[in-house]
Amino acid sequence: MEMDQEAARAADRLDDLLDGGAEIADFLRELGLRANTREVYHLHKTKRLPIGRLGRKLIASRSQLRRAAKALTAA
Repeated sequence: MEMDQEAARAADRLDDLLDGGAEIADFLRELGLRANTREVYHLHKTKRLPIGRLGRKLIASRSQLRRAAKALTAA
């Protein structure tokens, strides 16, 4: 039973993950932010949003981006 819950939490974390600049840009547009892939790379470089790297690929968490976008639009 405990392993099932742990597996479910791990699957939820993977579902929360955005993989690549284009996918992150699409999600940011869903949040109402103007973004394209190039802007996502710039936001990562300037650390304006919680976007990380896994090798050469950008990754981000949907939940963390929602919180950061809300803070950006409130400011």
